Amino acid sequence: MNDMSEVSAAIAEDLWQRFRLLAMVIDRTDSFVGMAPAGAAIENLSDEQAPSRWLHALANNHDEVTTIAGDLVVRAFRIALEPTNFAILLQLREQLAVSLPDLMQATQLNRLSLNERINDLIQAGLAVKDVQTGQVQGTKAAEAIVDFIQQVRDKLSDLILQKLYKPDEPEP
Repeated sequence: MNDMSEVSAAIAEDLWQRFRLLAMVIDRTDSFVGMAPAGAAIENLSDEQAPSRWLHALANNHDEVTTIAGDLVVRAFRIALEPTNFAILLQLREQLAVSLPDLMQATQLNRLSLNERINDLIQAGLAVKDVQTGQVQGTKAAEAIVDFIQQVRDKLSDLILQKLYKPDEPEP
């Protein structure tokens, strides 16, 4: 992924999936407490029929949608850029699927700490965990964020090397 539009599209798509899941949870909760008919958000998000009251109101409130989108994006980047979480994402980038024991070894985290971090990455839309195998995978959003960070790192590294004073050159 070299083009910024590809990077942002990959991140946006995975965060849309995260929003969709959250909307379904809200819909089910609203249905449980009698605030909306059961399944309304699920139907709306899959085939755009019968929106729940919350989604109907949301669809007509550009400012709230922008705020929600901003919150999801900032949260994903904040979680991804925490150094230990970023190391986990790098590990997930190197392998298609990684077991928890392998991640524990690579990160030197205990099982509880690693599970908490994996759960944070999942909640931010940056990882998925296969419940049958226990293996963890990064999402396309995670891949795009890691690629972006590595590209910026490489550009900064080149810039630093270009602009550093070199001993064999006269001092400015």
